[in-house]
Formats: sequence, structure tokens, C-alpha cells
Amino acid sequence: MAINHYYADRPLDDVFASFADEELDVRLIEMDGEHDLYVQADSQPSLTLAYYEQGGGWRQFADTSAMDLRNDTCCLYHASVPVQGEGLLPAGSRLRGVNISFAPQMLQRLRVGEWLFDSAGPWERACSSDGLARLVQFPAPHVLRRIGLEMLDCRLEGLARDILMRAKAFEMLAEMLGYLQENLRPRVLGGRDRLRLERAHQHLREALERPWTLESLAAEVQLNVRKLKDGFRQLYGKGVYAELQDLRMQHAALCLLQGQRVGDVAMAVGYSNPSHFAKVFRRHHGLAPRAYSRHAGVASAS
Repeated sequence: MAINHYYADRPLDDVFASFADEELDVRLIEMDGEHDLYVQADSQPSLTLAYYEQGGGWRQFADTSAMDLRNDTCCLYHASVPVQGEGLLPAGSRLRGVNISFAPQMLQRLRVGEWLFDSAGPWERACSSDGLARLVQFPAPHVLRRIGLEMLDCRLEGLARDILMRAKAFEMLAEMLGYLQENLRPRVLGGRDRLRLERAHQHLREALERPWTLESLAAEVQLNVRKLKDGFRQLYGKGVYAELQDLRMQHAALCLLQGQRVGDVAMAVGYSNPSHFAKVFRRHHGLAPRAYSRHAGVASAS
């Protein structure tokens, strides 16, 4: 029945696993680090959610960078292939939490995937280079903290305990998906905010050479960073940096068509390193800047 292998008190009883057609694995984790404890984990394809009342050290999966474990956090993990991971619990720290894993047939039924894991939100994200394993981590909202603690502090035994664990597992799944969906739901743009977003877009167009940051652009138009990020996606269909890069590459192409030198064009659109500019331009237009200029000259001559 175990989908993922962690240090745990025990899985649900085998006889109870056939109660529903979705395979489910619940693990209550209590680990104390008297010495540095290095942990390895093997995960089958699954949707895994977790609440950590206490967390220390770090963990990582596949080829992602390490992510710190923190107190009072939740995470949602999805992998469509088997994945290996590792982590470290330093001496003197404690890991206490609950891991709930649903098998692949549940994933297919829920269709949970990129729409949650690839969107910007108030969470940390990690994604394997092949895009087949993803994780988001965020501070636990009250409702998920309550469910996690009810599972960790459960005093029932036997079948009563198993029934409660299964019920709480689905409750946590519902509340976690609801929390993520709520944060992804587009917010209605007010007239004043729309004008400020349009002004921010104009600032980008008129000063492509500036080393813009989200904070500096937000300050220019008197918006907070969250409204700027969400508003740009809603109004222009992409994030601020993606839109800025598009504007820079459009202007760069126009300058090259006018016969300007590659180095001058790079500086004009905010790139002090011509080689980096050339890589971005090629990724955007399919040709290196000089080749683009030659190609455009041949086309105009013919």
C-alpha cells in the first residue's frame, strides 16, 4: 500500500485499503535529530500533500535545488514518474508532520497538474528539469493547520483511527486545492488599478534600457508588487519580466532592421553583455542578431 517511503509510525491497515478504489497512504512523521540525520526517499508517481508543524533542515528531489523545511508549512507535490529525493535533519532539530499520498488513478480523476504548479502565487516552487515533478510550499493557513494537528494528535485506535485518518486526508486535499485555487483566481481590476498598470506598461516601453525590478516599477506607479504581478498577468497575459523581454526584443529587431550595430542595440534595450543579448534574441526570433540583420537585408533587396 505504501506509495512513498518515509520514516513513519505506520501505514493504514491493508484490510482497510480496499475500502475505497483510490489508493491512499498516510504517514505521521516524528523525527528528532540527536545527530545530523541524512534521509533518502523513493517516490512513485503520486500526488502528495503535507503539513509540518515542526520542520528543520532541507530536502530536495530529482535535480532541483534544496528547499528549506520550516515550521508550520504545507506543501503539495506531484510527480508523473518515479523520483528519488534526499534531505538533512540537523542535530538538535525536529521534524513533526503528516504526509498524505494519493496514487496515480486519483491524479487522473482529479486532473491536478500544471495549472496549479506552474502559476505564480504566494508560495515557493521547485520543478525538475524535465517538468515531470513539481512542488509548491507555503505557510500553513489556519484550516490546514487544524486538519494536520487533528491527525497528529489523534487518540483513537484501530478501525476508528483509520476511518478518521482517511476522512482527514480527503479533507486536507479539498482544503489545500481550495486554498491554491483561491490564490490563482483572477481579481477584478478596478479602474484606478487598470490605469496604473497601463502606465507601468508605458514606463517599460519608454525606458527599455532601465534595469527594472518589480519593486522599482511598482513604486513608479504607486502599486504594491502583488497587484502589479497579478494585474500584468490579467491585463497582458504574461508576467512583468516576460512582457519586458518581449518589448525589448521587438524594439531590438526594429533597430537591427534600421542597420544599427548589435552592441548599440544591446545597450539600448538594457543588455550590457552583447553575448547574453544575442542568446536571448536568438531564443526569441530564431536567429542571432547579425544573421537577423543579414536576412532582413537580403529580403528587402529581393
